[in-house]
Amino acid sequence: MSAPTPEDRANLTVRVLEQAIREGRNETAMRSKGGRPGMSFRAWQDVARVEIANAIRDAETEMQRRRGFGNRIAMTAGACLVTVGFWGAAVAWGRVDRSMAALACLGAGAWLIATALEIPISAAWRRNRARRRAKRFENIRSLDRQLRQMERFLEEKKAALEEEIDA
Repeated sequence: MSAPTPEDRANLTVRVLEQAIREGRNETAMRSKGGRPGMSFRAWQDVARVEIANAIRDAETEMQRRRGFGNRIAMTAGACLVTVGFWGAAVAWGRVDRSMAALACLGAGAWLIATALEIPISAAWRRNRARRRAKRFENIRSLDRQLRQMERFLEEKKAALEEEIDA
């Protein structure tokens, strides 16, 4: 999977923190003296620190991966230019058959073109993965909305049943 966009990372981090707060609330509400829901600030800080560190680590890893891609293209271009220059000089001095030099230059050119074609192919691949990722995030948002609606419905139903029992 490709690296999420900064907005996706932020949304995911907020979602994880929200989940930690909600779960922490449920756990501490049962254990606390007054039954008050809540999560200690120190526990929340620990969770936030870990999630933010993970997001930054993922971003740095993605930057290193992309930097390696640029270096690979530069090295390939340099190697191809050296190959063509070497075989051109060998032909100019009359030390090598022209057909062999032509084949070597053709191979170097094909290698350079194949490396250059990696750019648009990987860009199309990343766009496709980004579309799929956006669709998955939209599915998650939709599921969250449905769960919230269901929670509201159940709370209303519970309140109505409690009123009916009291009456």
